[in-house]
Amino acid sequence: MAANNQMQLSVVTPEKSIVTNIDVASVVLPGELGQMTLLPGHINLLTTLGHGVFGYRVKDEWQIAFLAGGFAQVFNGSVTVLAETMEMEKDLDLAKAEANLKEIITKLAQLKAGSSEYTSALEEKGFAESRVKAAQKKIH
Repeated sequence: MAANNQMQLSVVTPEKSIVTNIDVASVVLPGELGQMTLLPGHINLLTTLGHGVFGYRVKDEWQIAFLAGGFAQVFNGSVTVLAETMEMEKDLDLAKAEANLKEIITKLAQLKAGSSEYTSALEEKGFAESRVKAAQKKIH
């Protein structure tokens, strides 16, 4: 069991287990309604996840990833994340992520606002911006 100033974290995707029961000082998640920070002593919670930067701190070192979709549960000092997609910062290519974002912005400029293509491109832009932030190791 984690110490009072720690929580246990487990993260799983459909492809693999990322971490299992490691002690962490904090967790940052992209909730459906915005970013949330979990600290030791957090109330029990079950929430859906959106897309964005995910991170957890072990001692003074942050591990950062891009996360898209899933669920998170906080229960009695343990955090379990079931992510649809997760790409760890070390696996992200910043130059490629920035180029992808630039392509999407160019595409958006050519689409009619309000069209279904425009709406899809806006969603792609949000994903691309989150990937860039994760590649840059930016939590906020």
